[in-house]
Amino acid sequence: MAMPADEAAVDFYFDFASPYAYFAHGALVALTRRHGLRLRYRPVLLWAILKELGLPPPLEHAAKRRYLLHDMERSAAYFGLPFRLPPGFPSSGLAAARLFHALEAQTPPAWSAGAGAFVEAVFRAGFIEGRDITDAAVLAEAVVAGGLTQQQTAAQPEAGKAALRQANADAVQRGVWGSPFWFHGGEGYFGADRLAQFERSLDLARFDRGAG
Repeated sequence: MAMPADEAAVDFYFDFASPYAYFAHGALVALTRRHGLRLRYRPVLLWAILKELGLPPPLEHAAKRRYLLHDMERSAAYFGLPFRLPPGFPSSGLAAARLFHALEAQTPPAWSAGAGAFVEAVFRAGFIEGRDITDAAVLAEAVVAGGLTQQQTAAQPEAGKAALRQANADAVQRGVWGSPFWFHGGEGYFGADRLAQFERSLDLARFDRGAG
């Protein structure tokens, strides 16, 4: 049975500089594939969203920073993922997000198939290899990983500036206040630790449709 159009996709809002988005990504990809859903990537800048909402950066308070830095290591172990923080953490996802949106606009058919590989390559560079994701050479490698040619890596991140601003505005309007944050069927989920709840919701919906 085909799913209603508004329930056929998952909108994934995330900051490329967010370790928790990295932790959630692989499992979210697997979940959406298992349930026949399309994962729509919506890179945003968390600091811009928090500023718009009048909220402080996640690591601003010393006590919260200590907790989160420890929790990142603990979460990586829980998900069984290799993990290291890039130098100068927290880093900036600005260049990666702008480039993503620029490529999405310039090469939509190819990008629909390669976006996930690009996202995974940026996460791998930042949180496994500990590289600088603001480096143009690192991003060019991620574009190639996404299936585009070397010539197509010349797309300028500036071309995605307006699209990124719109993605940030959309996120604020929909109630996003952290990374990762995703929506399915009007329901929002925040954080890698909500993956189990999301999976249960999808399994119950499948059962209700008589497909489970």
